[in-house]
Amino acid sequence: MESDNLFQFEDEIVALEQKIQRLEAPENHIAFYGSSSIRLWTHLEDDLSPLKTINLGFGGSSFAWCIHYFDRVFKNLEPKHLVIYVGDNDLAQGVPPEKVLLKFRKLSNMARERFPAIPIDFITIKPSPERRPILSQIHLTNQLIRKELLAMPKAELINVYDSMLDEKNEARPELFLEDQLHLNEAGYKVWKGVVRKHFGI
Repeated sequence: MESDNLFQFEDEIVALEQKIQRLEAPENHIAFYGSSSIRLWTHLEDDLSPLKTINLGFGGSSFAWCIHYFDRVFKNLEPKHLVIYVGDNDLAQGVPPEKVLLKFRKLSNMARERFPAIPIDFITIKPSPERRPILSQIHLTNQLIRKELLAMPKAELINVYDSMLDEKNEARPELFLEDQLHLNEAGYKVWKGVVRKHFGI
């Protein structure tokens, strides 16, 4: 992370801080934290009703940015459950799966230190047609994080990856916007189903 770029996403972080300040009973919410796949899930709260959720996605962030802003974003929030989605952009920028795992470990350790008693889940890094050249790295990273989660208390994987593949084990293009990277309504419908099942609703 460049030192002269430490305030990237600053406007979005300020907006998230204000969003948290407006919450009633902030300790009762499930926080979804991460990159643009969370940020663009604009109807997350409705999709996961009756759960009380808060969308804390920002920018096209990476693990480094989620780590950088974690303490600030959660300064005035005591969620009852934390769900993380990030890693897409790390892999696209050439970070190898083993180093992405280390970044996940750092972020999850920060989360566990701050919130020792709550469940912490990770949504698998999604496959997308745009990222087809690195699909094997995405799959490996998900497997490494899955193994890491098995050793963590109160931690689970939310597997959207498998539901987004076709019979040839390739990303389903109909789930994405024209950029073939970000999810469309059909893509978020898949996520909605997987996440609702995970939470038993």
